[in-house]
Amino acid sequence: MHSDPPSSPSPQEAHQKQPAPQGGAFPALLPRSIRGKLILALLIVSVLGITATASSIYAMWRIEDKVRIIESFYELNQHVLEVRRYEKNYLLYSNKQDLMSALDYIDQVRASIVMVKKSLPGSQKELQAFYDEELGQYESISRQLVTEDLPLRHKKLLEAALRKHGQDITRRVFDMDAQGRVQVEREVVNYQKTGVLILALAILLGGILIYYLLRWIMRPLTAIREAAAQIMQGKLRSIPINEAVSCSEEGIELVNSLNLMLKALNHKQDQLVQSEKLAAIGKVTAGIAHEINNPLNNISLTAEVLLEDLANLACSERLDMIHDIMAQSARASEVVHHLLEFSRSRKANDTTRVDLVKLVADSIALVRNQFRLGEITCDYQHPDQPLPIVGNPHQLQQVLVNMMLNAVQAMQPGGRLEIRVAEEEQEAVITIKDTGAGIPSQMLPHIFDPFFTTKNEGTGLGLSLSYAIVKDHQGDIEVQSQEGHGATFRISLPQAPGTGGEAP
Repeated sequence: MHSDPPSSPSPQEAHQKQPAPQGGAFPALLPRSIRGKLILALLIVSVLGITATASSIYAMWRIEDKVRIIESFYELNQHVLEVRRYEKNYLLYSNKQDLMSALDYIDQVRASIVMVKKSLPGSQKELQAFYDEELGQYESISRQLVTEDLPLRHKKLLEAALRKHGQDITRRVFDMDAQGRVQVEREVVNYQKTGVLILALAILLGGILIYYLLRWIMRPLTAIREAAAQIMQGKLRSIPINEAVSCSEEGIELVNSLNLMLKALNHKQDQLVQSEKLAAIGKVTAGIAHEINNPLNNISLTAEVLLEDLANLACSERLDMIHDIMAQSARASEVVHHLLEFSRSRKANDTTRVDLVKLVADSIALVRNQFRLGEITCDYQHPDQPLPIVGNPHQLQQVLVNMMLNAVQAMQPGGRLEIRVAEEEQEAVITIKDTGAGIPSQMLPHIFDPFFTTKNEGTGLGLSLSYAIVKDHQGDIEVQSQEGHGATFRISLPQAPGTGGEAP
């Protein structure tokens, strides 16, 4: 029996009895309701968030500019190095084609300088001088060597000048690159310091906000949350209205509403659990009735033969018939035993060491006749040795039976159900694959939601309950399906400590 929610004072009475807040002028300026306090807190958080976001965006924007500067200098360095490479080839082999290639790269150097000027507006004069004078002289000497037939002495002088200008260009570019990198690193450090300062300020203001508002905002909510946590653990009892709750009108109203909801929930839950349990047992027993009928018919026929021809039968024939009766009785008893084991109730926290291979085999035996009635072929693959886990065998069997029944309902006669148990990286994995109609892609994200079903009958709690049971066992359940190509459910559970021994 669940106790009814205790009577509670009206919001007006609770407000009158609530002691005035203490702690100076600042708390007195706060709103008296949680709604007002939350609005104030959200305003402060919004201001902090907008400030931090704006500063971060600005810093990222500026850092992107600095990155472009480094990239531009890198590209400039590469082009200059290519110019020097072809220059050295020319000086070694006197091949004018190398010098022509160097002139081509001079044009690319000029283009790179234009990009650097756009990214680094503070060095316009220096870059322009480099562009006009040094590159111009280098290009002029190169063109003389390419286009004119010069005396050997004059040619040697020009080549020496070309080498010197090439060295000057390389040194100048490397110096500008180093200066640019130093400038970029300095500005990036400044942006980092600014970000750290803003973060420290946000943390400080956030701490002050939490310090002053946590008691008035969170105290009633924390009390209600603790009561709700007990509800999640199955303790469906009324939430008391204590001092922590009565300090706000919203807290009192919320507790009263929750208590009314709990009262209705207790009643509905009892009905729902009983209905789901009876539905599952009904699905299984519908097939078990056929499973038991065959051995009972054999027992009946054998007993009639014994009764009619007892005097004419030899002793060995009587013993054979009695053994047949006992075997058929054992067969019927085994079917009933599986049904009783499945229907037996056990607490959720009652766990034991379980051989998963045997548990799946028992579950298959429980629904074997559903396979026959639906003309479904079941292929069970499993390791030869036990695969132990720790869990509640009845809950896990409920998951397996539910999965198998869903697969049978999804397939047409002649379908095939593949069940595989395997060990994968310290996990015991069960794979259930059917050849049914599959699940539409838009429904896949919702199949584990409570009350979600695509069938005309049922509560839609089967897969949701299975998901919760697997999660309670520290496992995971996944589904892969394509419409028209069946569905594959994969259940992974942690193995029991000290694997290798047989489960009890």
